[in-house]
Amino acid sequence: MELARILREKRIELHLTQEQLADKLHVTRQTLSRWENSVSYPNLDTLVELSDILDVSLDTLLKGDNDVMVKKISSDVNDKKKYRRYLIIIGSIFAVILLWLCVLGFGRAKQIDMIDRFNPFLETKYGYAILPEKVAVKKVRTILQGTKKKGWGREPQKVDAYVLDDPFYGGSWLKFYTGLYDKQHRWAYVMHKGSYVAAIRLVKKSEIPLQMRGQVGRYMPYSQTGGPEGLQPRTGSKRVPWWPFD
Repeated sequence: MELARILREKRIELHLTQEQLADKLHVTRQTLSRWENSVSYPNLDTLVELSDILDVSLDTLLKGDNDVMVKKISSDVNDKKKYRRYLIIIGSIFAVILLWLCVLGFGRAKQIDMIDRFNPFLETKYGYAILPEKVAVKKVRTILQGTKKKGWGREPQKVDAYVLDDPFYGGSWLKFYTGLYDKQHRWAYVMHKGSYVAAIRLVKKSEIPLQMRGQVGRYMPYSQTGGPEGLQPRTGSKRVPWWPFD
């Protein structure tokens, strides 16, 4: 009870009420009352102020109550360190999650297929696309088939086509390899996850379901303003391009 007795006696000696001393310490009167009744203890900063106001050495204040207060202050300091550590850990976890979502959103907005491939929030969809009349090819140096000589070969390039995922023009512009194809197989059945195309199969128009056959009847090149028949731009039907979810 030593600290409580010192506080009460010194306060009375200085002719201070609990309210007046509490105002000097910037605490409530109820808080000071709890200190004087040994219900709680002041923190170390407040003890320094009490030492100055009451003209009592800090050592005298700290060594009261058989070191109970010293242990309490030490415990409070350790608790603050622990809470600060927890706060840093939780903040770091939130920062990592936010960064991860930003990366996934960037992949969706910029159609980076390798990011979309590992985006756990995207579902695998199946759609149909009409291809250009002629596949774009690039001349490359290669080993001629059946010989050991080098020559010029043709390497098919990616096509840029609007993949319809449903009969209501829902879908998105995607770039993918098709290989060489003919006029009879100008349609593709596409399995994709966002902009990542997992597989395609060239099909005939007659193989497309009736409810979607009319929507993939004419190829139109990519446009910044929209797709075939006024469809959505490259980000598809997403209202927020950076939204990483389906």
